[in-house]
Amino acid sequence: MKTNSKSLQTGILVAAAGAALAIVAGYSNAAQAQQSVASSGAAGLEEIVVTATRRSESLSKVPISVTALSQETMDARGIKDFQDIARFTPGVSIDNSGTNAISIRGISSSGGAGTTGIYIDDTPIQMRAVGFNPDDSLPKTFDLDRVEVLRGPQGTLFGAGSEGGTVRYLLTAPKLHGSSTYLRSELAFTEGGMPSYELGMARGETIIEGTLGVRASAWFREDGGWIDRVDASSRAVTERGANRANAFLMRLAAVWQPLSSLTFTPSIIYQNSQKHDESTYWPAYSNPGSGHFNNATPERMPVPDKYYLPALKVEANLEHSQIIANTSYYSRDERTAYQGTVYDLSYYQSAGWAANPNTGGLSCSPSSVATAAPCDWYPLLDAKGIHLPPGLENYQTPNTVTNAQRSWTQEVRWQSTNDTSPWRWTVGAFWQQSKQTSVEELKDARVNELFQALYGVDATSVFVDVHGLPHYACNGVGDYAAIPNCDVYYNRNATTDRQLAGFGELSYAVSDRLRVTFGERVARTSFSLEHYADGLQNFNATPASASHTETSNTPKVNIAYQQDPRHLYYLTYAKGFRVGGGNSPLPDFCAADLDNAGFPNGAPLTYQSDSTRSYEIGSKNALGSAFKIATSAYYIRWQNIQQNVYVGGGCGLQFIDNLGTAVAKGFDLQAELAAGAMKFDLAVGYTDARYTKSTPLPAQFCPSASTTPCKPLANVGDAISGEASLELSPGLNSPWTVAVGAQFDFTAAGRPAFVRFDYQYQSRNNWLSTLQDASTSQFNADTYSLPSNAFGQLRGGVTLGAWGLDAFIDNLFGSHTVTNYQLNQHDAYTAPLPPPSSQQNQYTFRPRTFGITATLRL
Repeated sequence: MKTNSKSLQTGILVAAAGAALAIVAGYSNAAQAQQSVASSGAAGLEEIVVTATRRSESLSKVPISVTALSQETMDARGIKDFQDIARFTPGVSIDNSGTNAISIRGISSSGGAGTTGIYIDDTPIQMRAVGFNPDDSLPKTFDLDRVEVLRGPQGTLFGAGSEGGTVRYLLTAPKLHGSSTYLRSELAFTEGGMPSYELGMARGETIIEGTLGVRASAWFREDGGWIDRVDASSRAVTERGANRANAFLMRLAAVWQPLSSLTFTPSIIYQNSQKHDESTYWPAYSNPGSGHFNNATPERMPVPDKYYLPALKVEANLEHSQIIANTSYYSRDERTAYQGTVYDLSYYQSAGWAANPNTGGLSCSPSSVATAAPCDWYPLLDAKGIHLPPGLENYQTPNTVTNAQRSWTQEVRWQSTNDTSPWRWTVGAFWQQSKQTSVEELKDARVNELFQALYGVDATSVFVDVHGLPHYACNGVGDYAAIPNCDVYYNRNATTDRQLAGFGELSYAVSDRLRVTFGERVARTSFSLEHYADGLQNFNATPASASHTETSNTPKVNIAYQQDPRHLYYLTYAKGFRVGGGNSPLPDFCAADLDNAGFPNGAPLTYQSDSTRSYEIGSKNALGSAFKIATSAYYIRWQNIQQNVYVGGGCGLQFIDNLGTAVAKGFDLQAELAAGAMKFDLAVGYTDARYTKSTPLPAQFCPSASTTPCKPLANVGDAISGEASLELSPGLNSPWTVAVGAQFDFTAAGRPAFVRFDYQYQSRNNWLSTLQDASTSQFNADTYSLPSNAFGQLRGGVTLGAWGLDAFIDNLFGSHTVTNYQLNQHDAYTAPLPPPSSQQNQYTFRPRTFGITATLRL
């Protein structure tokens, strides 16, 4: 049921007034409350221990720009996943349009291997962009010890793919002594949406004191939907809250120490996430200002995503060193989708134009009357929605993209443990074999019926191979058995990445204050691709293969000056690396558009590796236990960038190529202040990530005698685009990110209590992407820059013994700013007539949400 917005606004005012009264009342008792407050940690600031250098150290002593969030901190801020983490972390953003692509310090790419390393404990789980909709799996945050976000290249210790940085999910470990319980439950209500709820419990228990311990956890969450599904023709609501989602998580881990110097830690984690539909809405069918969000995509796009990860960690303690071995297997299966019907309608409606090289122009069906456009039904799709001929209102061509990952990982490292020695060292070896498959399908059981209504011919007589044969069979029509029944587009890619690496870091304390660290990683990598494409829209069967092998090195130099226990200064040079790969060939119908884009011989079959070189200066400073600040400034040079090249016209597909050189520069700042019962925290990031050289097309594609100027793929000053650009969004990161938090701790009826307010801001990016730059070959006139956005949260709670009870309001100000969007394929053949306006679907924040959370820690 839709909630009255006026009553919600009144509720917010009442909640804010109550919070203000509680603050006033609590402040008068602040002096008496200090002992209680101090016992809960509020009088000082949390000092978290991290393993960003693969050894345990206090965050303030690590000469790396790191954001670390403990489980307690994430609970206090209502953090559920990485979308929330990114809001509190300077210089970090994540694409919310379905790819989950994480950008750190502007290093984000629309194609190729991942630019950000993602780890669960010591297992890397990021994926490369093999087919359409590459979608990294992001673990949920239940029963985590902490999350660490390492900014800057981390190639030495964390390998290929950590070009911009690394995200580490560190799970709560089982213990050999004592027991512990963690429980979290939540109930929430969203304006205009369905309720959300969760329940999770984790228990750690010692089985044999000092020898054997176990930890088990289980968690479930249902996120209520707030976007309704509507019929594209009648606009009637067919399903409320269609974008609901749920997730289930289980974990079992044990620790066995048969000898004081030998420890085994086996574990297994299983996560199953189910989106009922994507969280996107069509502005043509919605009214965000009044809280009505509607999705008119004819087909539902569910996203089932599950993985399991068994792992074994072995630790052997020697006299002054330690050997650590990690073995793991990561298995993930996911199915996602894009708007298949939207893509096909935009593709089919262009078939009537004489300029279309794939059809030469088709005549209207006998029942149609020709106008200035090919047919009186034209267009099938524009910014106002979908317009289908009578009898075809329920026409659909659903898309599915099935992704699978199978990765074996083995790492062994030997590192020093003698903290009294001026020398510290780590040496290790890493091996991984990662296999991915991507199967993209468009199914159309009514394609002949549609073409008869539009053009008076069967589609199977239009889309034929060089022998005049259609590659199609559906429900008794046709006998083509090479691809699944009713597929009009089939694209399968299978890749194998192998990596063998040796790495090490050597650190020496020149004095009590000055330490110098040298690191290096040398890796031998290989990549292979097996591709098969088929179906009507491919015109013929296209098998292909590609491979790439190389040796890389990623050095690192760090100089750290510990002026005193409270002040650390550091300088770092580090290199990041990303392996090359191969492209699947584009269908024959893209040939003319590839030629227009400057690739008459087709898309390249392989692309090369790229690398980053980072120069950073930073400091970590503290004034007593009440104020801490960490700052860093950086300059990153990114060479030979792997990016998707968008092929316009009737093709609408991409391939990966190396697009020259860019520079990302900026700074990040994090500060915390405890002033009596008040706490304040601030996170500010600024990133300028742009191309520093134009990327011309190869000389053979731009003959000097040509009368048409040859446009570059990217120009100097163009902003770097991330994976969101796959759907004609600019895919740009916000230059400025700001997160401000304020918390007041007090006592209420003798109980420790708090009120907390958080505010996050992301600025508009005023630099043009290659899609927005009219002087590039990738220009699309419909692409526009996203506006700035702001997000507010209010939380208040009380501690009742071991229980914590919090009430919250997320999206406090009810923002519905567009945070991302997708555009349909542009009809390029309408000249001299203007093309129809582009259909668009958008993303925004979940509407204002009220809830209550209960946590138990024993």
